[in-house]
Amino acid sequence: MKIREVLMSVYLVVIFVVGVLFVPVTEKWGPDLKIETKKFVPLWQLVDHRTIDSFTPLYEIDIVRVIYAIGIATLMLYVSLQISKESSNESIS
Repeated sequence: MKIREVLMSVYLVVIFVVGVLFVPVTEKWGPDLKIETKKFVPLWQLVDHRTIDSFTPLYEIDIVRVIYAIGIATLMLYVSLQISKESSNESIS
């Protein structure tokens, strides 16, 4: 049971980091909204009121990358839980 609690704690930390601290975004600005950069930023930096040459940059969250990262973390947790469940069943018998 201890392994399960540790794995769930690590999973929650990974989800927090991916969903709040390192959010993948695309920065666009200018008259034609051309892509300037793709980077990882904390969620609170998405509200930016600075201007570049009288244009306000727009940030678009890359939802596909967020979903992939959360999906991979969930899959890793599921496999780890299945492995720990099988190893605990073998140690009992």
